[in-house]
Amino acid sequence: MLFNKGNTRTPLLSMIGGKTKYTNHVEYVLSQTYASEDGDIPDVSENGSLTAPEASYITREQATNVTQIFHESVAISYAKQSNMGTLSGANVAGQEANPMNELDFQVARKMNKIGRAIEKTFIQGTYNKATTDAEVNKTRGLAQAITTNVIDGAGAPLDIWMLNDLMIKMKDNGADITNLVAWLDTTTINQLNGSAVENGLTVVPASRNENGINVRSIELPSGVITIANGEFIPAGTAFLLNFDVISPVEQPVPQKGNFFLEELAKTGAGEKYQIFGQIGLDYGAEHLHGKITGLSTTFTKPAGKKVVVVDQVSA
Repeated sequence: MLFNKGNTRTPLLSMIGGKTKYTNHVEYVLSQTYASEDGDIPDVSENGSLTAPEASYITREQATNVTQIFHESVAISYAKQSNMGTLSGANVAGQEANPMNELDFQVARKMNKIGRAIEKTFIQGTYNKATTDAEVNKTRGLAQAITTNVIDGAGAPLDIWMLNDLMIKMKDNGADITNLVAWLDTTTINQLNGSAVENGLTVVPASRNENGINVRSIELPSGVITIANGEFIPAGTAFLLNFDVISPVEQPVPQKGNFFLEELAKTGAGEKYQIFGQIGLDYGAEHLHGKITGLSTTFTKPAGKKVVVVDQVSA
């Protein structure tokens, strides 16, 4: 239910749900990175080659993230279960009765809440690794994770040249820019469309969708990117994401699985259940993604295409 392909309210989960990874440890490895040395033009004589050059050592750095707990309860009284035939509100012809199974209805709503919570966490989550059982593990979201490829929008609206500059920066830092998705909120999507109009470009609908999420594409000097509308994106922020390396990481409970429904001990005239799950985000190496921050949070409709007027030069 968390990865319902038709659930457009959790677009990130819908895009990555088919690539779920599993772990039996709260901390898991995202990537192992190192910096390659740049090559220089050699300046070695024959005599100089008789002595080996000084050795250098390339160090590696391991990046990790953690899973975190999502926990909800559902309670249904015996009185409610025995009163499902009673309808409230306007009793008119064609009114739908209560759901056939109140537990199924309540669980579905809680799962929807959990899905939205995970969606927000994967975008805005702030990392914390617990050192005691009383502390909270918190998975690192994309907004905090991306640190290498960052451009300051300086209060301007998003335009095609900002995205193009970000793609160039990502390429210079070793990222693959052939399959990027611009993950935008409604305001930045409108800004980008306005920029396309002003520059004589068209954002065209794609002939396909990604796991139920409609995407469009735009061709920039640095390459083609797809555009999708995300949720919980911090105001004034735009992402360029490589979804090939993004996955959810689940930590199942032995013999129970993950996000399971479990009945609790009875304490009165009703039934109480809990939903328990542990999940985190794997975004791969953070330099494979990029973001623009400090963008304008408002949108003004463009008047039309920009026209550049130059002085006429006499023959």
